[in-house]
Amino acid sequence: MNPENKTSFFRSDNKSRHQVRVYNINELKLMLGQTMCSHLLFIHAFTGCDTTSRIFGVGKKSLFQKIVKGDKDLVSCAVRFESVGETSDTIEQCGNKAMALLFGGKATEGLAKLRHRVLRKKVASATSFVTPERLPPTASATKFHSLRCYYQIRAWCGEEKDLHATDWGWKLENNLFKPVMCDKSPAPDCLLKVIRCNCQTACTRRRCTCRGYGLPCTAACGPCQVDFCENPFNQTLGPDIESDDDVVALG
Repeated sequence: MNPENKTSFFRSDNKSRHQVRVYNINELKLMLGQTMCSHLLFIHAFTGCDTTSRIFGVGKKSLFQKIVKGDKDLVSCAVRFESVGETSDTIEQCGNKAMALLFGGKATEGLAKLRHRVLRKKVASATSFVTPERLPPTASATKFHSLRCYYQIRAWCGEEKDLHATDWGWKLENNLFKPVMCDKSPAPDCLLKVIRCNCQTACTRRRCTCRGYGLPCTAACGPCQVDFCENPFNQTLGPDIESDDDVVALG
């Protein structure tokens, strides 16, 4: 920070040809313009920051470029996320729309329909198993992701005092805030009963069938139920459902 003209600088951790890059924030602001600068909070929160989930396979550059090129539907979603006093229903709708657009869908296309279309396309050209994280996230996962994004943007702007975190994608457990990942099962019960593993190594590797699908191990599984099971998705089980929903990479 230069005390004379209050110019801010940002030093990147990424090195190009062993050189450290330093950016003049004031010049970047002038180059982007006020409107684009106002969208940066949405871009950063929606694609993943310290308190929101990262979207598998979708980076900040992708969303940034779409908004820079003037995608009207995405810009309208960004404006909603940046506005004070929006309802959770509005944010859910805008979040689902933005997520569909990021995965090549249409603004009017539901995530369930888009997931099915993307799956069919990938299966038709795949040479190996299509993993669940390569599909667009479910509407349920996107809903809570979007709520957390809106709350985070309001917090960055110092406007979260009238909002309750538990109304915006968070739950309180043992005096700690934890993200609500979903409110639906990842698959029909009849399918969940079919998926099980037979791991000999405490489910510590991604080759574990349950872990690969983002599911907890159950009594139907093999040796892991006798010995200690380290499947991380076991910790997401609630008292009323058998499994948690898939994450938006949700990472």
